[in-house]
Amino acid sequence: ATLVNAEGCDSLVTLDLIVNQPSTSHLTERVCSPNTFSLGGQAFSSTGVYIVTLSNAVGCDSVVTLNLEVGMPSSTILTESICSPAVYSFNGQALSSSGTYTAQFINAEGCDSIVTLNLTVKQPTFATLAQTICAPSTYNFNGQVLTSTGIYTATLVNAEGCDSLVTLDLIVNQPSSSHFTERVCSPNTFSLGGQAFSSTGV
Repeated sequence: ATLVNAEGCDSLVTLDLIVNQPSTSHLTERVCSPNTFSLGGQAFSSTGVYIVTLSNAVGCDSVVTLNLEVGMPSSTILTESICSPAVYSFNGQALSSSGTYTAQFINAEGCDSIVTLNLTVKQPTFATLAQTICAPSTYNFNGQVLTSTGIYTATLVNAEGCDSLVTLDLIVNQPSSSHFTERVCSPNTFSLGGQAFSSTGV
């Protein structure tokens, strides 16, 4: 541009002009609550799309579009029971004792998932029965009709829902018979087994 200087002469002014450009960018971020995502001095804690204006390297506006997803942590309580000597597999551990156990995993949203396990380990029971019968009587044991001396076992379910091993020691005694001849003179009687016999006979 040609201007007039203070002395009334031409003043040639040359302008070297640089026009800087604003910029735009897009960010997609994920955080897990209660964490927040900070941008331009602001802290964002909810899922949504946010427009934030910053200053770029050349001093112009830098418009940032933030697509933020905020995932939620989760917690789960498991209540389980097993019968000893079985074990329960939990987070790589083989558990054999009653108790409360916790483990941390990653849920479908990529956040912490705390799992609490309440484990009850129930016990099997063992019982031994001793029975004596006289043949030809029989003994019913777990659906079996027994007629011989021996040791028998059966696995049942106890009150806790675990195995109950019952052992039966059965003795089958045999009846006996004998014959003898006696003589008495009337009016005497002959007593046997609490009975009094007074007549000839068998």
